[in-house]
Amino acid sequence: MDMIVPLDKTTKSKKSKVAVLSPNQCTQIRSKLNPVYKIRWDLLLYTAMRIVEAKLFGEHPEYFRKENGAIFLKPVEGIGKKRCTIKERAIMLSPSGVKAVENFIEHKIGFAAYQNMEDAIVLAAEKADFDTTTITTKMLRKTMISWLMTVYPEREAQISHFAGHDVDTMRGYYLTYGWRKEDIKDMRDVLIGWGEA
Repeated sequence: MDMIVPLDKTTKSKKSKVAVLSPNQCTQIRSKLNPVYKIRWDLLLYTAMRIVEAKLFGEHPEYFRKENGAIFLKPVEGIGKKRCTIKERAIMLSPSGVKAVENFIEHKIGFAAYQNMEDAIVLAAEKADFDTTTITTKMLRKTMISWLMTVYPEREAQISHFAGHDVDTMRGYYLTYGWRKEDIKDMRDVLIGWGEA
């Protein structure tokens, strides 16, 4: 099994490190999820929303604007300044992200509780033969933002707005180094058209 790149950050689930996956690793773990959780996985990965934001979006699918290739997210109750410095933001999407959002809306599945989502992801990672020490729901957000920063370093301001953080916070929490050339190529393929509506 390929090594998972860990970020040494404390999470709500008290895991001291959070995985940042390559596109290939994402595919391997996702393949072990049931169809409903695959839809939720795709939404969290392509939008990099927090679970609480995904729940709000599930209640307000009208925030999605296909013609803009974006979700216009309203402020979410209970997210403090440390966690989100930009309260209302446009979550820009790639064409794959637009499809993931449309699929989520079309199936009307809503969002699972944080612990349920995490349990499903950890179980899928176990089935895919991954060490689950660093597997957590938050890794999807960290993974997408890390990919964006790797592929589009010149678009840092756009990415930080997408993430709901200032640039310094984003660099401190999401910048990942040491990717292989094939990983970066796969990231580029996944992110083609991101933020270009």
